[in-house]
Amino acid sequence: MRPAIVLTDTKADAKKILFHLLRRKTTRIEIDWISVAMLRGKDYFCGKIRILIMKRLKGILAGQAGSLQIVMLLSLIVIGAVLSSSFAVFILQLLPGASPNLQNPDALRWIQLCSSIGTFLFPPLVMAWLCSTRPKEYLFIDESPQLYALLLVMLSVFLITPFITLTGLLNQQMALPSFMEPVERWMREQEDLAEKITGLLLEGEGLLVFSANFLVIVIAAAVTEEFLFRGVLFRLFEKWTRNRHVIIWVGAILFSAFHMQFYGFIPRMLLGAYFGYLLYWSKNLWLPVFAHFVNNAISMIGLSDNRLKEHEFVTGEISPEHLPGFVLFSLLTLGLFILCVRLLYKSCRKED
Repeated sequence: MRPAIVLTDTKADAKKILFHLLRRKTTRIEIDWISVAMLRGKDYFCGKIRILIMKRLKGILAGQAGSLQIVMLLSLIVIGAVLSSSFAVFILQLLPGASPNLQNPDALRWIQLCSSIGTFLFPPLVMAWLCSTRPKEYLFIDESPQLYALLLVMLSVFLITPFITLTGLLNQQMALPSFMEPVERWMREQEDLAEKITGLLLEGEGLLVFSANFLVIVIAAAVTEEFLFRGVLFRLFEKWTRNRHVIIWVGAILFSAFHMQFYGFIPRMLLGAYFGYLLYWSKNLWLPVFAHFVNNAISMIGLSDNRLKEHEFVTGEISPEHLPGFVLFSLLTLGLFILCVRLLYKSCRKED
């Protein structure tokens, strides 16, 4: 079937074509034909057409089934992961003296940064554009958080950290039945691999290395992961259930599972749930992003300092003689955390 529009070489006729397109709904055939026009190098025509297509795609999946949106999100995650990793490796191959060697901390940081953006940030941004005519509102990023709320979030993350460490100790005692020994061995291998990667990322000293690690481990991880696991997933799960608690805890489980560190699954799941409740209470994604940022900053700074990284309260390997006192301290800070969260909840309700 031939398109109803005739391609011309003159700028005046191109304007007429654009006017015609704007007055009617663009069809799939026209979009295919437009892509051919782009290949023919008609710069003026193509620049306008790109804008037109973007406008037509905005909110195109808004009324579609949740299953279709999930499939689209998974497809975007795969595409983003492949393209971003390929791009990172390609750039490393172009740079003199650089190579895509994962044993090289600088190369690993660059690949990690690109992969985070492509895997966790690119899909939510595209989904927000396709699923809503107001993408910022869809991702809960249309408003800036209050300073008071940010301060309470920072304090709450500091207060919950000892209890999270305690749950990590309990999680590490996990032992599967003997018939699941292959699974347990695989889980241990994944844990060791994650620790090795973290160790490689933290290698080196100096302000430049610290800044690079801060960008990759703290800033990029906090922003990109929250956009996916709290932002777009929250919206997609709303298609199936209005129970916000189910949405929050399913998102937290997926968030923890995606890290493939099963001996830290429970503490990461609890953190993910807290981040989810921050979004639920505030309707503002920047609060869980900031909470994630503070949590990662605490961990990275502690592990980057030579005087702190071997300390048992930083590594989480609490000695038996210090364990009773640490349990009491964790319960005390947990109580203070609850009080802090109550203040934060009231603050978010007032803003509504």
